[in-house]
Amino acid sequence: MLIHGAAGGVGSFAVQLARRQGAHVIATASAANTDFVKALGADEVIDYRITPFETVVGDVDVVLDTVGGNTRDRSWGVLRKGGRLITIAADAEGSKEQRVRDAFFIVEPNRHQLVNIAHLIDTGALRPVVGAIFSMENFRQAYEQKPVHGKNVLRIAE
Repeated sequence: MLIHGAAGGVGSFAVQLARRQGAHVIATASAANTDFVKALGADEVIDYRITPFETVVGDVDVVLDTVGGNTRDRSWGVLRKGGRLITIAADAEGSKEQRVRDAFFIVEPNRHQLVNIAHLIDTGALRPVVGAIFSMENFRQAYEQKPVHGKNVLRIAE
Protein backbone atom coordinates (compact mmCIF):
# COMPACT_ATOMS: atom_id res chain seq x y z
CA MET A 1 0.00 0.00 0.00
CA LEU A 2 1.21 3.48 -0.89
CA ILE A 3 0.12 6.34 1.38
CA HIS A 4 0.71 9.92 0.26
CA GLY A 5 0.97 12.56 2.98
CA ALA A 6 1.79 9.99 5.64
CA ALA A 7 2.86 12.54 8.27
CA GLY A 8 -0.47 14.38 8.16
CA GLY A 9 -3.62 13.85 10.18
CA VAL A 10 -5.25 11.25 7.93
CA GLY A 11 -1.97 9.76 6.72
CA SER A 12 -0.69 9.13 10.24
CA PHE A 13 -3.83 7.12 11.06
CA ALA A 14 -3.72 5.33 7.69
CA VAL A 15 -0.13 4.16 8.20
CA GLN A 16 -0.96 2.72 11.61
CA LEU A 17 -4.19 1.05 10.50
CA ALA A 18 -2.67 -0.42 7.33
CA ARG A 19 0.28 -1.79 9.28
CA ARG A 20 -2.08 -3.24 11.87
CA GLN A 21 -3.85 -5.12 9.05
CA GLY A 22 -0.53 -6.57 7.89
CA ALA A 23 -0.03 -4.40 4.82
CA HIS A 24 3.42 -3.55 3.51
CA VAL A 25 3.30 0.23 3.87
CA ILE A 26 5.15 2.57 1.54
CA ALA A 27 4.75 6.21 2.50
CA THR A 28 5.57 9.57 0.98
CA ALA A 29 6.74 12.32 3.31
CA SER A 30 9.51 14.88 3.53
CA ALA A 31 12.95 13.78 4.71
CA ALA A 32 12.34 15.59 8.00
CA ASN A 33 9.39 13.28 8.66
CA THR A 34 11.03 9.97 7.71
CA ASP A 35 11.73 8.78 11.26
CA PHE A 36 8.30 9.89 12.45
CA VAL A 37 6.49 7.98 9.68
CA LYS A 38 8.64 4.88 10.20
CA ALA A 39 7.80 5.00 13.92
CA LEU A 40 4.11 4.93 12.93
CA GLY A 41 4.76 1.67 11.07
CA ALA A 42 5.79 2.50 7.51
CA ASP A 43 8.13 -0.07 5.97
CA GLU A 44 9.51 2.40 3.45
CA VAL A 45 9.42 6.19 3.27
CA ILE A 46 10.04 8.08 0.05
CA ASP A 47 11.13 11.71 0.28
CA TYR A 48 8.72 13.22 -2.24
CA ARG A 49 10.88 16.34 -2.58
CA ILE A 50 13.81 14.33 -3.97
CA THR A 51 12.51 11.06 -5.42
CA PRO A 52 9.49 10.86 -7.71
CA PHE A 53 7.60 7.96 -6.10
CA GLU A 54 6.65 6.45 -9.45
CA THR A 55 10.34 5.81 -10.20
CA VAL A 56 10.70 3.47 -7.21
CA VAL A 57 7.19 2.14 -6.58
CA GLY A 58 5.05 -0.07 -8.76
CA ASP A 59 2.50 -2.84 -8.74
CA VAL A 60 0.78 -1.75 -5.50
CA ASP A 61 -2.68 -2.91 -4.52
CA VAL A 62 -3.87 0.36 -2.99
CA VAL A 63 -2.88 4.02 -3.13
CA LEU A 64 -4.33 6.37 -0.51
CA ASP A 65 -3.96 9.92 -1.75
CA THR A 66 -4.34 12.75 0.73
CA VAL A 67 -2.52 15.26 -1.50
CA GLY A 68 -4.39 15.40 -4.81
CA GLY A 69 -3.45 17.12 -8.05
CA ASN A 70 -0.29 15.95 -9.76
CA THR A 71 0.47 13.43 -6.99
CA ARG A 72 -2.89 11.73 -7.54
CA ASP A 73 -2.51 11.84 -11.31
CA ARG A 74 0.93 10.18 -11.18
CA SER A 75 -0.39 7.51 -8.79
CA TRP A 76 -2.51 5.73 -11.38
CA GLY A 77 0.66 4.36 -12.97
CA VAL A 78 1.89 2.56 -9.84
CA LEU A 79 -1.25 0.47 -9.33
CA ARG A 80 -1.24 -3.21 -10.19
CA LYS A 81 -3.97 -4.40 -12.54
CA GLY A 82 -7.16 -4.33 -10.49
CA GLY A 83 -5.57 -2.04 -7.88
CA ARG A 84 -7.50 0.75 -6.21
CA LEU A 85 -6.78 4.45 -5.80
CA ILE A 86 -8.62 6.26 -3.03
CA THR A 87 -8.38 10.02 -2.74
CA ILE A 88 -9.66 12.36 -0.07
CA ALA A 89 -8.15 15.45 -1.70
CA ALA A 90 -10.79 18.12 -2.15
CA ASP A 91 -9.80 18.88 -5.73
CA ALA A 92 -11.11 15.45 -6.79
CA GLU A 93 -14.69 16.28 -5.85
CA GLY A 94 -15.20 18.61 -8.80
CA SER A 95 -13.11 16.65 -11.30
CA LYS A 96 -14.53 16.02 -14.75
CA GLU A 97 -12.52 12.80 -15.02
CA GLN A 98 -14.72 9.81 -14.11
CA ARG A 99 -11.96 7.68 -12.60
CA VAL A 100 -11.02 10.55 -10.27
CA ARG A 101 -14.64 11.03 -9.19
CA ASP A 102 -14.89 7.26 -8.63
CA ALA A 103 -11.75 7.36 -6.46
CA PHE A 104 -12.97 10.28 -4.34
CA PHE A 105 -13.99 9.29 -0.86
CA ILE A 106 -16.06 11.26 1.63
CA VAL A 107 -16.17 9.99 5.18
CA GLU A 108 -19.54 8.93 6.47
CA PRO A 109 -19.98 8.33 10.20
CA ASN A 110 -20.17 4.69 11.18
CA ARG A 111 -20.83 4.05 14.87
CA HIS A 112 -19.35 0.53 14.87
CA GLN A 113 -16.12 1.68 13.22
CA LEU A 114 -15.82 4.69 15.51
CA VAL A 115 -16.27 2.49 18.60
CA ASN A 116 -13.54 0.15 17.29
CA ILE A 117 -11.19 3.06 16.62
CA ALA A 118 -11.87 4.49 20.08
CA HIS A 119 -11.04 1.09 21.58
CA LEU A 120 -7.74 0.97 19.64
CA ILE A 121 -6.88 4.45 20.90
CA ASP A 122 -7.85 3.61 24.50
CA THR A 123 -5.67 0.49 24.47
CA GLY A 124 -2.71 2.29 22.88
CA ALA A 125 -2.85 0.22 19.69
CA LEU A 126 -3.57 3.38 17.67
CA ARG A 127 -1.94 6.70 18.44
CA PRO A 128 -3.63 9.95 17.44
CA VAL A 129 -1.07 12.56 16.45
CA VAL A 130 -1.86 16.02 17.79
CA GLY A 131 -0.05 18.93 16.19
CA ALA A 132 -1.14 21.53 18.75
CA ILE A 133 -4.00 22.22 21.14
CA PHE A 134 -5.89 25.50 20.89
CA SER A 135 -8.58 27.06 23.05
CA MET A 136 -11.95 27.75 21.47
CA GLU A 137 -11.09 31.46 21.45
CA ASN A 138 -8.22 30.66 19.06
CA PHE A 139 -10.22 28.47 16.66
CA ARG A 140 -9.21 30.57 13.65
CA GLN A 141 -5.51 30.11 14.40
CA ALA A 142 -6.06 26.37 14.82
CA TYR A 143 -7.70 26.25 11.39
CA GLU A 144 -5.13 28.42 9.63
CA GLN A 145 -1.97 26.95 11.16
CA LYS A 146 -0.93 23.70 9.49
CA PRO A 147 0.76 21.38 11.99
CA VAL A 148 4.03 19.60 11.19
CA HIS A 149 2.44 16.27 12.18
CA GLY A 150 -1.13 15.16 12.71
CA LYS A 151 -3.99 17.55 13.32
CA ASN A 152 -4.62 20.56 15.48
CA VAL A 153 -7.36 20.13 18.07
CA LEU A 154 -9.62 22.48 19.98
CA ARG A 155 -9.97 22.31 23.76
CA ILE A 156 -13.70 22.61 24.40
CA ALA A 157 -13.56 22.93 28.19
CA GLU A 158 -10.89 23.22 30.84
